[in-house]
Amino acid sequence: MFRRWAETRLYRKTMQVAIAQLRRAARTANVLDKLQALNVAEQKLRDAQWLSPDEDKARFEAGLGEVARSRGQTLDQAIAAAERLLEAAEGKLGEPAAMLRPAGQILSFLNHYLPEDVRVEVLHARLLKLGAEQPPYTPVPALSEMYHRPAGAAGCGSAIGLLALAVAAAGAVMELLR
Repeated sequence: MFRRWAETRLYRKTMQVAIAQLRRAARTANVLDKLQALNVAEQKLRDAQWLSPDEDKARFEAGLGEVARSRGQTLDQAIAAAERLLEAAEGKLGEPAAMLRPAGQILSFLNHYLPEDVRVEVLHARLLKLGAEQPPYTPVPALSEMYHRPAGAAGCGSAIGLLALAVAAAGAVMELLR
């Protein structure tokens, strides 16, 4: 009973996080923030689907499809943003490190989602030529990797065992008091 309550609460919180991240992605104009928010939203939708497989799968698939569509549009914008950042770093319009860091982060997403795109390979080569490093892509960890469901009735068995131990201890105390 407690497990079902806890997993229902976890499902609701996971859906709240997914919705909040989708809203964040819709509101922001920053390409990097949008890609990060879409990654979190996608993983939270997958986590919610894993937590509650009895829910309507079509809703989850529609949500995941919308995330994929939005990510496709954002990746096109990300290529243009990375080009602008690299041009600014090459033209010494500001401090190059301030331009190369976000360009590297954007390129980590681009290399993950568009590994075969020639434009991304050219941008990556320009980044390396400028002496910057691309940070590795780090996916959002799945809830299924962190949360392991206990065996059925494991909580009840522990409670009964503790109750039996308490009764035995109370009996021993009563014998000592006699």
